[in-house]
Amino acid sequence: MTKAELKDLYERKASAMVRRPGFARSSGQARVRMGAGFACEIDHGDRTTRADQPTSEGGDGTAAHPGQLMRASLGACLAMGYRTWGARLDTAIDAVDVEVTCEYDARGQMGVAPDVAIGWQRMTFVVQITSNAPEAAVRRVVEIADRLSPMLANLSAQIERVHNLVVLPLGAPSPSGEASGEPAVASAPELG
Repeated sequence: MTKAELKDLYERKASAMVRRPGFARSSGQARVRMGAGFACEIDHGDRTTRADQPTSEGGDGTAAHPGQLMRASLGACLAMGYRTWGARLDTAIDAVDVEVTCEYDARGQMGVAPDVAIGWQRMTFVVQITSNAPEAAVRRVVEIADRLSPMLANLSAQIERVHNLVVLPLGAPSPSGEASGEPAVASAPELG
């Protein structure tokens, strides 16, 4: 879909939702089936995914574990939001690289330290956007996309959030030394 078509799509959707709020209401569902061990098959209706625990946690390591899937979902949602809001705000976004790092203390989920938070305590986002648009326009896209991100909104506000943004002109070398212009692969560390 071209940037113009993407902008038109979301302008029509927004207009329809303003006129008829019922168009905006929806729901999502996943059905999870687990047999022996920790491996789960997750049916989303139109596709199936898998999850498993790593062998170090008693699983067979046959698929990503829930923490990996959640980080991947968060990073993908942010990247897609930057592309969508870039189109809506007429700010060209040529490539996006999102690195999501989550810090946690497993004592909380293990129930051995009642004063330790259960789950993520801190999330760090390193976002690199390649664009020939003015940096202020790209920063505006990121601010709006982050503020209106459904995945960020679904997470506890008690999780400390650190955002780092690098805006590169198209064709400029990235901090890793590679020329920008091709979408880079998002990565996340192996944290639960």
